[in-house]
Amino acid sequence: MSLNIPENQRGFTFTQSEEPQSATDGDTWLDIVSGDVKVYYDGNWFFVMKGLVHSYGYRLGGDAKSTVDRIEFPFDSGTASHVGNLSNSRRWLAGCNSSEHAFTMGGYGNGRRSTIDRITFPFDSGTATHVGNLPTSVQEACGFNCSTYGYSCGGYATALISSVFRIQFPFNSGTADHTGNLSNSRMEMISCNCSTYGYCMGGYDNAFRRPIKRVQFPFDSGTAGDVGNLSHTSNLVGGCNSSIHGFKFGSHYSGATTIIDRITFPFSSGTATHVGNLTSTRWGNAACNSTNYGFVMSGSSGTLCSYIDRIQFPFNSGTAVNVGYNSNSTYHAVGTDMTDFISMFL
Repeated sequence: MSLNIPENQRGFTFTQSEEPQSATDGDTWLDIVSGDVKVYYDGNWFFVMKGLVHSYGYRLGGDAKSTVDRIEFPFDSGTASHVGNLSNSRRWLAGCNSSEHAFTMGGYGNGRRSTIDRITFPFDSGTATHVGNLPTSVQEACGFNCSTYGYSCGGYATALISSVFRIQFPFNSGTADHTGNLSNSRMEMISCNCSTYGYCMGGYDNAFRRPIKRVQFPFDSGTAGDVGNLSHTSNLVGGCNSSIHGFKFGSHYSGATTIIDRITFPFSSGTATHVGNLTSTRWGNAACNSTNYGFVMSGSSGTLCSYIDRIQFPFNSGTAVNVGYNSNSTYHAVGTDMTDFISMFL
């Protein structure tokens, strides 16, 4: 029997239904029955990932919407499925994910929100669960994650804030912790992360900005400083990452643009490289990634759209490809995915 293993599940040492009988430290095993992933160490198999034979990307919320849309990787054509809803309609959200859950944090819906919603992967129906709150109501923050924590950075409360809030996975209930600050208050930033750092790019304070700020995980105290710049001022767009690069898609400043910027991890200085373009001008988009592709979902250039564009990693140059559509047109949504942090950087 031939197996159709999705692209984000390839590259394991063992891909089989029974426990491997011969293994060495660091070997990985994808159980093709359960979809669980385990790593071998010191004579034992240790569980690291739950049921990911199929893997998905999600677009959550957006202007006056609670919609949760889902695409199945590698997604090369079609329309995203509307699989559920947030606990209420919200836009300008921050988002992050662990190996088992995706989280939305804050946002705006009939006022600023502190709400933290959670969906459990693979989330194919239902309503997200309200599992906790940020310390204050925040909109237009950005979010990223390491393997054990999720972060909400900056944003607008009663004024611009520099706060970095943190939740510890699996985060079933409670209030996020205030663990540090950005070097200055800013909203509408773009985010991505590698295994050791989280990045906040561009944004707006009293003007549109280019600087890229960096926090080092687990970031439990301190101040995030500037480590470089985007190729141009940018805000209100989506970002994603591969295992070696972070990407920013489009921009809002001076009207929508198509520009795709790229940084190379661990990115400690310099200027992001303009490596390509979207299929159309876009801002207010959401983004997510599989191990091989980055996806840009919905957005606006004056008119709301439902387009889904795709780039193939490492994406050194060129134009993204339009591969499909979301179930509806919206902007200011957030994107998350099931590309587990551990498997990406294993």
